[in-house]
Amino acid sequence: MNPALDSRRAGPVHAYLLLLCGCMSVLAAVLIAPILPKMQAHFADVPRVEFLVPISLTAPGLVIAALSLFVGAVADRIGRKRLLVAGLLLYGVFGTAPIWLDSLYAILAARIGVGFTEALIMTCCTAMIGDYFDGMERERYLALNFTFASTTAVIFIAVAGALGEFGWRVPFAIYAVSLLLAPAIMFMLWEPARRASGATSAPDATVAVIPWRPALLAWICAVTLVGGIAFMAVQVHIAYLLEGVGVTSPGVVGLAASGGQVAVVIGSLAFRLLLRARVPTALRLAIAFGITGIGFVIVGASGTFAGVVAGAIVTGLGGGLLLPTLLCWNMGRLPAEHRALGTGAWNAAFFFGQFLTPIVVVGIAGALGGLPRAMQLMGLVLVPCAVLLSVVSLRRPAAAAGPLAGG
Repeated sequence: MNPALDSRRAGPVHAYLLLLCGCMSVLAAVLIAPILPKMQAHFADVPRVEFLVPISLTAPGLVIAALSLFVGAVADRIGRKRLLVAGLLLYGVFGTAPIWLDSLYAILAARIGVGFTEALIMTCCTAMIGDYFDGMERERYLALNFTFASTTAVIFIAVAGALGEFGWRVPFAIYAVSLLLAPAIMFMLWEPARRASGATSAPDATVAVIPWRPALLAWICAVTLVGGIAFMAVQVHIAYLLEGVGVTSPGVVGLAASGGQVAVVIGSLAFRLLLRARVPTALRLAIAFGITGIGFVIVGASGTFAGVVAGAIVTGLGGGLLLPTLLCWNMGRLPAEHRALGTGAWNAAFFFGQFLTPIVVVGIAGALGGLPRAMQLMGLVLVPCAVLLSVVSLRRPAAAAGPLAGG
């Protein structure tokens, strides 16, 4: 069968396979965090090791931001499945490379390779969810994408920490899990059917045609960039925020960070309740940004351990609502023939926002005199914007539904 015409019906098994692929991004983000001190000690003789080792953690995210748009354009031209399989295979190769590499610079090169393969995996698996499913079913699986990712983040942090007791190289073996997923994708999934805008087939003749609107995509990506900063601000700086209230124990800091991740899971599950209630996209964005902003204010104004943790949990809840709302908004406005390109653009915006987070937060903190004040300012900006967005959504639902429709 011609892959371009393959219109088989996907089910939960296919969705869960793609969701598992999406979890590969979590591996790169959290897997090596617990072993960074041991890794730095091993390469203590390398100049600027204190800078290079942390960069090995963050480099994949920057590569994703740089390449996702290009990957999306290629996937729209040659297909998603073959790029996804290639990405999973190369991910296992680059991800496990530090087990046998003994040069920090070679490890950094391998980590850049991980970022490239993540751009392939994330763009293609998300686009395929959009291709395989429609309407509420699509939005449910896109929301589950963040539930899976946040849940596995908690698990992987614990597993990596335990494996790190046997040596800093051991946790990198977990990257080989992608080599198990690749055959499953190869034999159980198929290249999704794609049609040009305006084309219809018998099963889809009643489905509204989605126009290609690059300006709207640019606007969604701009909001997503802000969302990426809002999502990561407390996560990236929680150790410093807790240090400011007298808490320096790594175990306590890790527990507090895990609490925020659990809150993200709860928030992503709450997103599904808003879907069932048919809450419009504009109002969902308002709720998500509003909760996140309130969390920032609590973190910045409390001055206590309990307050910082409570604020981190609140921002996690807001983030768990925010990310699936942004992704569904984007996916609902993309025609099939540009879906991978639009998904790549969204990934690029989100990860570039993550990269900018410490630059923005530290810059504000330097200007205002500390991280707590920076958090308060960010919250005091987000909350009024959320209120305004909710008022517009409730008073003028038709106008709000225009650029915000489709999610």
